[in-house]
Amino acid sequence: MRPAEAFGLVLGRYGQEVCVCREGEAAGTACRAFVQPVLERTGTQERHTVLGTVCADRWLYLGDPKVSLEGLGSGYIQWGDKKLEVLRAHPIQVGGERSHWWAVLRLREEEAAEI
Repeated sequence: MRPAEAFGLVLGRYGQEVCVCREGEAAGTACRAFVQPVLERTGTQERHTVLGTVCADRWLYLGDPKVSLEGLGSGYIQWGDKKLEVLRAHPIQVGGERSHWWAVLRLREEEAAEI
């Protein structure tokens, strides 16, 4: 079994429903991915500044190798009721083929302002 097939089976069984929405597209691409909060060593995602506590929430994304995260523009990833923007994304290669997409996400600015 190829690495992408193996990861696809795991995503199909345990992954979460997400929608990759590209800039300028009316509808996004539904797929499955693992989305989990990235916790700091303290177990929290809050950052303390001289002006107070700031939400620094970040999420780790491991997703379908067939749904590219390149060229999203001002697009986003819809995960449940959250709209997350991609900070960094890289295709991960295993055995000479793309196994999955790795990314770090954060709330879109308009979403973060509502919190």
